[in-house]
Amino acid sequence: MPLSNYLAEVWGISIVAVSLALLIKEKHLKHLFVKIENEDNLFLWGFISLLTGIAMVLAHNIWVQNWQVIITILGWLSLLKGLTLLFLPEMMKRCAKKMENAPFLPFALVIAVFIGLAITYFGFTA
Repeated sequence: MPLSNYLAEVWGISIVAVSLALLIKEKHLKHLFVKIENEDNLFLWGFISLLTGIAMVLAHNIWVQNWQVIITILGWLSLLKGLTLLFLPEMMKRCAKKMENAPFLPFALVIAVFIGLAITYFGFTA
């Protein structure tokens, strides 16, 4: 199985599972916003995102005009998120505060489910 397919399956299933969990269990989403207040949590999340991003970028830095570029973009976004969490935690806290009660959040999670399903589909069928 090509690496792109494997990573699409991992990312797709993960995105679907997490998005559905946050949609179904609203308390998890509220709990995440509380956790963002603690910089120790932000550092740990930043470290994990940075490691994930570096691994993804080193293993799959493929810029093509098909679905595989989605995997590359996810890797770069993870890397950027990790760096932002590590070096600009206050900015992340401010962004989280703005999003905490945003009315579009459930809609964004539904969109994430569909994106995750599409990525999963590509992983299993391409």
